[in-house]
Amino acid sequence: MIRQRKTQNERKEETRKLLIKSAVENFAKYGFHGVSIDKLAEYAGFSKGAFYAHFHSKEEIFLALLEQQMQLHVEKINSFLAEQPSLLHFPEKMNQQSIQNLEENRTWSLLNMEFLLYSMRNEEVRCQWSNMILQSVKQISQSIENLIEKENLTCTLSPEEMAWTILSLENGIAIFHYISQDHVPIDLLEKSLKRIFSLNKN
Repeated sequence: MIRQRKTQNERKEETRKLLIKSAVENFAKYGFHGVSIDKLAEYAGFSKGAFYAHFHSKEEIFLALLEQQMQLHVEKINSFLAEQPSLLHFPEKMNQQSIQNLEENRTWSLLNMEFLLYSMRNEEVRCQWSNMILQSVKQISQSIENLIEKENLTCTLSPEEMAWTILSLENGIAIFHYISQDHVPIDLLEKSLKRIFSLNKN
């Protein structure tokens, strides 16, 4: 059997994936500031030049990882919204997922906080991250709007405000959980979302 040679684009994509895999493992172990571009390239089995053929900086590859993580999270939230018979059931499902994420995404949460401080001092990076967040809010808002129209609901908040509320509460509760752990009520997100959404049938 003749093995088909990979195209140039396929080889480039494979290199990019290996560099991203290296970034995930090294950022998780050493933090954003504890990893150099040389380290990322070497760990993936490539030269520094190969790294720069795909990413201009360490910030760029971190933002690529961040975008990937955010998109997966948005897709999960949207799938929850699509699965629910009513928006009233969403807070409970979201709370369950949030509890699961606290341990599964602990490393990413810590990296996000570390990178947050860096981005607040770097306007270009902050703007790129902001655009990702705005895109996430837009996608979640659309799913909420679809469910509201389907159920013919009147809501205290707009779909966009609901999306901001979900992400803000989820992130804020996660931060306090890592600091105070069991002192944060386990069902706080569910209770807060139910109270804030205040849904009524037309």
